[in-house]
Amino acid sequence: MARLCCVAAFAALWFLCWQPVSAQDAPAKPAVEDPRYALFAVAGRTWTLKRVPYPGNEGGDIDTTYHRYEVTAVHADHAEFGQCSLASPNAEAADLLVVKVRFKPDENTFKDPIGFVKSKQEKLKTPAGTFDCIKFVSPENAAIWRSVDYPGLMVKSDDRFGMRELVAFDFIDGDPVQPEGKAKPKKPKPVKADDDEKRLFKKKGRKWLVKTSTFSGPADKRARRFDMRQFEVTAVKPDEATVESLRLTLLKEKIKGETPEVLTIRFDDFAAQLKPAEASREDRVERRKVTGGVFTCRVYTFTDKDGREGTAWYANEWPGLCVRRHVKGQDFEQISELIEFTE
Repeated sequence: MARLCCVAAFAALWFLCWQPVSAQDAPAKPAVEDPRYALFAVAGRTWTLKRVPYPGNEGGDIDTTYHRYEVTAVHADHAEFGQCSLASPNAEAADLLVVKVRFKPDENTFKDPIGFVKSKQEKLKTPAGTFDCIKFVSPENAAIWRSVDYPGLMVKSDDRFGMRELVAFDFIDGDPVQPEGKAKPKKPKPVKADDDEKRLFKKKGRKWLVKTSTFSGPADKRARRFDMRQFEVTAVKPDEATVESLRLTLLKEKIKGETPEVLTIRFDDFAAQLKPAEASREDRVERRKVTGGVFTCRVYTFTDKDGREGTAWYANEWPGLCVRRHVKGQDFEQISELIEFTE
């Protein structure tokens, strides 16, 4: 009898503590989707601050400089972004100093600036656009304006040494705000799970342009070479598609006498189109901005035949479409990027 009572008591306790799993309890979203981290949610986003020193400042600097930032990689819980200083806004960017920012509210990037107190919220117009900002001030009358919609983004600063101001910023479709005069973008049509994986190659006449930039040699004697190629689906059969690759001028014009390279895409071996030809591993999935648009990409890392490290981005929206490929080695760098895409 005592044993039965213990069992009954345990069953009653279990019943009181047990709670059914609600069908509405969705899995937690990755931190990268939190609006608080919108600034770092898309790889390839860049922004630039212009710094103008004040005459006679204690630092003694007199030259105007530009500070460019770029999000280089995006993971579920953190991003990597780099900075470089330039003498002019159009100067070629040097190697970026890359750091990691965690998607956590207590990360220094998202906390109030040290030594400053919050003053007020105001709208600030800059050459890069108009931003809602929180103004912070210090006892020395220095001021910093930080974006409300893009936490971590400094829009302006002013102190006795000089003034910084945002002069360029990449707005991305789906951002909290859009530049003035631009209509709010339509939400992209989601790709259905049952959509044809080979859809990129199933429409005759579909075209896309890829620009490849190759840099070789030591930094002081760097040679540059550029190549523009148009890819077009010219024939579609039940088991394969034909794609013609044609070299163009950098102005996207046809070259007299140039003949296209003919590629055959076999649908029974389509997996070969979904990642680099080299042995590779999938590193992450991220949204990536390229000249030809913004895509959700599977990112692969690999080593090419010459032992150089490479990274390739393949668009989830269009399986088989490589929107960016970056290979870097000793005195060598090559970047291929999607410039245009016509559905």
